[in-house]
Amino acid sequence: MISYVISENPDDRVIDRAVSIMRGGGVVAFPTDTNWVLGADINSKAGVESIYKIKKMDRRKHLSLICDSISMANGFSQISTPVYKRIRSLLPGPYTFILLPSNSLPRVIRDYKKEREIGIRIPRSVICAKLVFVLGAPILSSSITCQTLGYEDEGSCNDSDNQQIFSYQIDERLEYLVPLIIDPGDFVFEGESSVIDFSKGDVPIVLREGAGSVAPFII
Repeated sequence: MISYVISENPDDRVIDRAVSIMRGGGVVAFPTDTNWVLGADINSKAGVESIYKIKKMDRRKHLSLICDSISMANGFSQISTPVYKRIRSLLPGPYTFILLPSNSLPRVIRDYKKEREIGIRIPRSVICAKLVFVLGAPILSSSITCQTLGYEDEGSCNDSDNQQIFSYQIDERLEYLVPLIIDPGDFVFEGESSVIDFSKGDVPIVLREGAGSVAPFII
C-alpha cells in the first residue's frame, strides 16, 4: 500500500502506522535523502530477518542504522571525540559512517553479523527523523535497488540511479512483503551517500565518494 505524504510535513497517522508495522515485525519502504530503503525495528528479529530475505543478502553484508542524531548513533556505535568533531557539522547529511558497534547494539543484529562493524546514517529527511523519533530507536535499513525489485534485466529501472525507482514499482514487486510505502511524491534524491570508514580508528578512510563532500576526510 502506498501512502502519499508531504516530505517536509508527513502525516502523523502515516508515521504512526509505519512504526506500528515495524514494531510488529514488518518492513516499511520509505525515502531517505539519498535513496529508497527498506526499514525495520532494530529490536525485531522478524523485521531483521525480513530485510535479509527480501534482499536475498548474505547475513555478513552490511546494513545501516538510521538515527536522528549523533547522540542516538553514539548509543549504538563507538564515536570518539576526534570523530565527533569531524562529523558533527556535516550531519544530518548524505553520509554513511562505518563504525565499531557498542555493546548496546541489539543481539538480533549482532547474531547476523560476523564482522564488528556497523553503518550509521543520519539523513537530511523529516520523514526519517519522525519515524526514528516515534519508534524511539534507530531503524535498521537497506537500500532498495533495481536488483531488489528484480529489474536487473529490464530497461525501466537503472541501478546506478535510484531516482529511476518509483513507489509503484516497489509496490508491484514487493506488494506482499512490504505492507506500507511512504511516498513524498515529487521528490529528488541528492545521490548516493558518501561512505567513510572509521572502524579502524580516528583516521578516516573514504570508501565511496557520493553526494556528501569527502574533502573534510582527505588527510
